[in-house]
Amino acid sequence: MQKVKQALRAYFESLPVYSPALDETIQAVVSHLEDHYHFKKGSIISELGPDNNDFWFLHEGLLKEMYKNTYQNNDTLFNIIPSNAIFVNEDTLFLGNHPQHYFVAYTDVQIVRFSQESFSEVFEKYPLIQLLYVSGTAEIQKNRRARLTMLRMSKTIDRVNWVRAQRPDLYKNMDRITLAQYIGVSRASLYRAFEKNGKYQF
Repeated sequence: MQKVKQALRAYFESLPVYSPALDETIQAVVSHLEDHYHFKKGSIISELGPDNNDFWFLHEGLLKEMYKNTYQNNDTLFNIIPSNAIFVNEDTLFLGNHPQHYFVAYTDVQIVRFSQESFSEVFEKYPLIQLLYVSGTAEIQKNRRARLTMLRMSKTIDRVNWVRAQRPDLYKNMDRITLAQYIGVSRASLYRAFEKNGKYQF
């Protein structure tokens, strides 16, 4: 757990709002970390299911955030969450809806929980936790907007190159099927793009 706490501190210190004035608040958050979960590759993480308003920190591994697609036979990739990132169940926390999204361990993963109750408890003594919350969730949205910008690119190979340059942490760990899902093209389109550029693996 000590490594997880160090990683979470490093995450908070990397946020644009960080200053030493936040150190006591960060320590309070770290000391309230709760359940520590290990999941094997391919596991559906039920702890992040309905009525979940907690905050989560992915310490190791990659998570696939999927959503149920009623127009296709298979569910669709919504996002990939990288190591050392915080994330939330947005359907319940932000929208108050029954979640349409669920999480699958793309690799073996380790995650820890910071409950909504703990947030309220820390907030009473350290109101600056709200600043960490806003900044952390802003980072989630910033990464999502960046991906949406990539999805507007017309050429498949440009999307691939964007992932290689902007998200090397994801790129080096993705198989071709997941890369195609992440950049929003079919596997056939991805293969044609590599063949056209004389690349047979990425």
